[in-house]
Amino acid sequence: MENTRYTIKPAAGLLILSLTIGLASWLLNLCALLLISLPALGLSVWVLFSILFSNSSSRLRWWLLPVIMGVLISSFYAAHFFITRFDDRLQGKDLDIQGYIASLPVVNGAVTRFDFDIDRPLPEQKEPGQKESGQNESGQSPKKVRLNWYEAPVVKVGERWRMTVRLRQPHSFASPGAFDYEVWLLRQPIQATGYVRSGALLSGSVLSKYPVHQIRAELREWLVNTVSPESVGVLAALLLGDKSAVTAQQWRLFNETGTTHLMVISGLHIGLMAWLGFSFAALMGKAGALPLRRLPLPVIKAFVGMLFALCYALLAGFSIPVQRTLVMTLAALLAPLFGIRASPLTLWLLALAAVLTIDPLAVTSQGFWYSFIAVAALLFGMAGRQSVQDWRVKAFKPQWLVFLILTPLLLVNGQPVSPFSPLVNLIAIPFIGIGVVPLLLFSALLQFLLPDVASFILFGVDALVTGFQWSLQWVFDFMVLIPPRQSAHWPPIILAMAGMLLLISPGALRLRWLSPVLLLPLLFPGQYLPPTGQAEVTVLDVGQGLSILIKTHRHLLVYDTGDRFSEHLSAAESVIFPALALSGVTRIDRIMISHGDKDHSGGLLPLLSRYDGVPVVSGTELPHYNGKLTRCKAGDHWQWDGVDFQVISGGVYRRSNDASCVLKITAGSESILLPGDISGRIERHLLDQGADLKANVLVAAHHGSRFSSSPEFLASVQPEAVIFSSGFANRFGHPTAETVKRFQKIGARIYNTASDGSLSLILGSGEPAISAYRKKHARYWWR
Repeated sequence: MENTRYTIKPAAGLLILSLTIGLASWLLNLCALLLISLPALGLSVWVLFSILFSNSSSRLRWWLLPVIMGVLISSFYAAHFFITRFDDRLQGKDLDIQGYIASLPVVNGAVTRFDFDIDRPLPEQKEPGQKESGQNESGQSPKKVRLNWYEAPVVKVGERWRMTVRLRQPHSFASPGAFDYEVWLLRQPIQATGYVRSGALLSGSVLSKYPVHQIRAELREWLVNTVSPESVGVLAALLLGDKSAVTAQQWRLFNETGTTHLMVISGLHIGLMAWLGFSFAALMGKAGALPLRRLPLPVIKAFVGMLFALCYALLAGFSIPVQRTLVMTLAALLAPLFGIRASPLTLWLLALAAVLTIDPLAVTSQGFWYSFIAVAALLFGMAGRQSVQDWRVKAFKPQWLVFLILTPLLLVNGQPVSPFSPLVNLIAIPFIGIGVVPLLLFSALLQFLLPDVASFILFGVDALVTGFQWSLQWVFDFMVLIPPRQSAHWPPIILAMAGMLLLISPGALRLRWLSPVLLLPLLFPGQYLPPTGQAEVTVLDVGQGLSILIKTHRHLLVYDTGDRFSEHLSAAESVIFPALALSGVTRIDRIMISHGDKDHSGGLLPLLSRYDGVPVVSGTELPHYNGKLTRCKAGDHWQWDGVDFQVISGGVYRRSNDASCVLKITAGSESILLPGDISGRIERHLLDQGADLKANVLVAAHHGSRFSSSPEFLASVQPEAVIFSSGFANRFGHPTAETVKRFQKIGARIYNTASDGSLSLILGSGEPAISAYRKKHARYWWR
């Protein structure tokens, strides 16, 4: 019996709304969004009134409405960011705050990280003799912050604390291919980051404050105390969406076998829960346990299905795939509730519009694109007449469709892809989705009712996950990988996607032979090579440290490798690898480390792990490096592709900074000087020796320390431009004001990676114009 009465197909309006939100948020700057918000609001009111009260209906007004609404949504989101953003006058000061632990604390070594909701900010602490300024002068106080606490006591979600903290604006590496941490924090929304100097517990967890988080905390503790260490990260990811305990080795295993999506709470899991709820209600109805005289069974099944899906979404966190699936599931279940039916395309567009309305900056997330494109591929590839097919073909086809359409995106995002991934997923998806996840959720529910029974079931789930990882490890040894093909240009990506669409098209278009042709630009990308006699120099934004890429026609030199931030993360993984991949680099000819300080050599070992056998030159011994090392010395000289490299100093001084390799690179009549961290003492020594220091561009010594870049040294170099490689709001105060004034006095153009991002120039082109990444790729959330 047909339960639906009419069909809704507002596809065009939803598509226009989604496109407008995405394009406005991505392309327009903050000033433009703020300026157009009020006119757009007035125009939307006029259009609505004209539609409602005008006798003649205008198609233009109907097309104009979603455009205006999309602009308004983007503008209001940007305005909220502008109003609530952290005031930099509070930056770096001691602040007393009170509030609640608002997330599951994550312990990484000696550091505990958590989100903190501030409900009572207090004036900052004053140094002795400092004049009282008052809260009004301090500006906007943040409401939600992310804090690190070194050697913290045990903290729990929902606890109320008083803390003395130091905060700063969110800031990320602005470099090609680097993760945009600023927009990620904005979407949380987190208005500042910082660290705890001291804290005092005011009260224990308040159950009514963060009930879902506290349930999640209890379940995580239960998992940690019950299952094996090898499985706890995977089970926490499946149950709670908490991936903090998944190891780097496990992520590599999942990435290269194509099963990473199973470790993320995705639409697959939410859809499964809705189906389980739907089926559970159907069984209860057949058993006579439901009041079917008051409510029809289809309504109850729809309600229970949505309830199951919503509870799981609350438990796991509202990621983009979860939001998408919830909207599509809700819309699909509207038929028995309200007699409304929507086409699959309309459901997809409705989910797209809903996600972007809630979070306009979701377009910056890789998960957003993966999720919606995968579902679009299924809708497109499975559309049309479903002829009688073998059940094995029907089971394998969805895996193959998703694999084909996502392959170009995965490759350009630096992830290897294996053609065997669909076969692995053919077994892995039902194993995890139908076997592990329902048992895990059932045991979690029983944990609050029958803990002994729950633990018994969890032991079985632990064994299943252990066996699953063992099987993946066995398969891993036989995987054939297509290496990443990152590209900074859209045309190869679009052509590759078009080729994949031809492959998955259900119709006999007789154009599928074009697919391999359309894939060629992505599989064999063109690489920009500086002409002979020129060098492309990129000073990367690696925070408080230094890393420079010097690329000639056929060679590449990496000068310094930035800092090592933790045991598992360095500037190499965060910045250098993405930059090299996007430029098409497949080999490094030489690595020169100015000296052994961690902020210059911290990324060396990760870099060598990917580019094995590269010669290493340094001014000092390097910590944790036992390979072959050549000391740089004054007089070293070589030429690559018509570009001269000359070592002016290094390797003979006791102090690490003073032993820095000072390198001058000359292409044609233009040159750049890289002095490492030398002090004024070495600068004077070079002047006394009559060294040829003149250069068009100078990378400031020691990040702009007041003990370097003396007036006499600058008079000898005569730089037209200076580049400071320093960290945002760094604790050393680099570059110091007096050093900056010395450069201003000689009329040099001043650049700083902390504010400009990565800086690029071409030597030997006639004029070494410097391009700043933050200005060239400006986003309204960058500050």
